[in-house]
Amino acid sequence: MDNNTISISQNYTEAVFHRNEKPLPPVNFEPNWTDHPSRYKIYNQVERFALPLKRPDRCMSMAEVLSRFTTRDAERNNLSFDALSLMFHFAHGVLSRRLRITWNPGLYTLAAYNNSVEARGTASGGGLYPTEIYWACGRSGPLLPGLYHYDNAHHALARLATGDATGYIQRAAFEHPSVLATDQFLLLSLNVWKNAFKYNNFGYHVITQDLGALISSLRFLAAGFQTDLQPILWYQDEPLNHLLGLELDSESVFAIVPLPLLEYSEPCKQDIHPSASLPTSRLIKKSSFQRSKEITVFDLNREVHRSTLLHEGSPTPGRKFSQASVDDVYRGSERIALPPPAIEGLQMNILDTFQRRRSSFGSFSHQNPLSLVELATMLAFGAAICTYKADVKMVEHTSSFTRQVVFANTVEGLEQGIYAYDQQQHCLWCVQKGDMRLFLQQHYFLQNYNPAETGALIALVGHLDGMLEVYGNRGYRILNAEVGMAAQSIYMAAAALSCACGAALGFNNGALNTVLHLDQTQEKTLLFLMVGHERFPSADFDTRFE
Repeated sequence: MDNNTISISQNYTEAVFHRNEKPLPPVNFEPNWTDHPSRYKIYNQVERFALPLKRPDRCMSMAEVLSRFTTRDAERNNLSFDALSLMFHFAHGVLSRRLRITWNPGLYTLAAYNNSVEARGTASGGGLYPTEIYWACGRSGPLLPGLYHYDNAHHALARLATGDATGYIQRAAFEHPSVLATDQFLLLSLNVWKNAFKYNNFGYHVITQDLGALISSLRFLAAGFQTDLQPILWYQDEPLNHLLGLELDSESVFAIVPLPLLEYSEPCKQDIHPSASLPTSRLIKKSSFQRSKEITVFDLNREVHRSTLLHEGSPTPGRKFSQASVDDVYRGSERIALPPPAIEGLQMNILDTFQRRRSSFGSFSHQNPLSLVELATMLAFGAAICTYKADVKMVEHTSSFTRQVVFANTVEGLEQGIYAYDQQQHCLWCVQKGDMRLFLQQHYFLQNYNPAETGALIALVGHLDGMLEVYGNRGYRILNAEVGMAAQSIYMAAAALSCACGAALGFNNGALNTVLHLDQTQEKTLLFLMVGHERFPSADFDTRFE
């Protein structure tokens, strides 16, 4: 199966976007909730040791993080082991147990201890968290060189193997300069069954956005420690899966993140380019606990994933990057200037912001309108996170693969209607005026949100066909990752501003594409975020694990 056979991704995404009209197979699928997978991956019979959880004396504020995201070539510090441990915890660890009376189905069962769901700092579709973090620690690191899995159930590291895998990872990543500059790497994987047990063939679309949300969280936390992370998304998949002992259709590596870590010892430079070939079979054969008695691999998930794989000799993306970016924002006849981000409202430190991030579900209320400065701040965050450096973007560009369009419902100082956000000018361009609340309600096919109660709906738009033309099927993964980055960034801004936020995939993409005039373009809506304020009082239970 070839990365350049882009009809596979095109057919899959068309099926996903029209699933409300024609359900994805298997038809009449119902999740087996009594046989759901374990929420945490826990390896059996491995050495496991607890990680420190020490907050720094001073944490960077959200305002400072935004400033760092928008400053080119900001100074980069190296991370300490304690800082990396905090990043694991707040991006991927268990932060609290929450309960709130909302419209979300299945809430009653969550009140029982054996069905409790713990909150995390990063958003995930359906709250299913298919992401996993592995750390490949080289010889300059603070631990014995080897491969480690972050056990987020216990905030611990599980040692899977000893030995320096730096050379293998560098070769798998086509020796990109950023991977040659370090011997410390995070390998981010996606465990398909954690999501697919509920969403079946829709799962691949969801989990690839979850990947971006995790990358976004790691970048927020890295910024809090005055550094940045450059994700590597173009690499040979199977050698890394073999390195970690992963089965392709069950769990697969979706990103490499080189770490700017403090050197605790002198790295062994001669091992950077080993002569040994990349692994062709599983090197680690450790088992992990699996709660589900029956696991299904859904055909569409498997087909689209296999079509995105890269192999030795896969050509690197050409200099056609502009064909995939969305810098040409719709500019109508009316321009609405936006106030600058609410710096005074962004003084909450980044760790507390992760603690406060949540999905609002049915808690929105139109009686407390969204202010224009709050909307402007969230849009600024959603755009800033997407100007990241990566191996799939040309060095001299910080352009984005996504842009934002706003359905304004109840925003102070802004007429109801549809507006395109212009990141370069930090302004809105009017697409269409009018009350769109009934339209949004008619084209939302779930029951956990009432779009009419929201202050605004932010649609994340991308140039899917352009991504496929430039990057092949891999472009679908890359685009969805950026969508997830933007979503998590907007969530973080909302939490800092004490606003409500909730991501949703339950809209009729085709109908919204039409009203946004995207039918004449190759752009498509990919994810939607409802923002506004919540009704008070609310019935809440929130126990933080600190």
